Amino acid sequence: MEIQFGEKAKLDAKDKKILEQLQKNARSSIADISRTTKLPRDVVVYRIKKLEQSKVIRAHHTLLNPIKLGYPLYVYVLFACYNIKPEEETKFIEFLKSHQNIIYVAKNSGKYDFTIGVCAKDYREFNDVIRAIRQKFTDVIKDIEVLPTIQEYKYDWMIDLIKT
Repeated sequence: MEIQFGEKAKLDAKDKKILEQLQKNARSSIADISRTTKLPRDVVVYRIKKLEQSKVIRAHHTLLNPIKLGYPLYVYVLFACYNIKPEEETKFIEFLKSHQNIIYVAKNSGKYDFTIGVCAKDYREFNDVIRAIRQKFTDVIKDIEVLPTIQEYKYDWMIDLIKT
């Protein structure tokens, strides 16, 4: 899910109402969204398609609870890199994206170049993930910061940023 830059999308109050319902529950039916927003079904369908085409909606996804799946350890790991060459960066990103325990990968600006989210069954498994990254990319990684997540209080609630 690449963030795409470009011109700001023009959204109105109807779009905001639809997006608010989708953020509360991406599985809401068109009928439910129509009823809640007081918009006709065909308007809801048209606007959702338009929001998807314009990349305002990047994806519809389910937010899983890692603990219930047997992965009680959820850790953000920050990487500072040496002056990384484009081909090394591509290999690094592809490795991170392909690792099954890494569920989030982002490129940053600032002190740390990359952030990953790691789910692990225990500290031994987490250590194995970090060790594999360190061993494969010793010439790339300058520093690592580990931030275990204890509790999430807010996740991807962007609807309040929309000004109509």
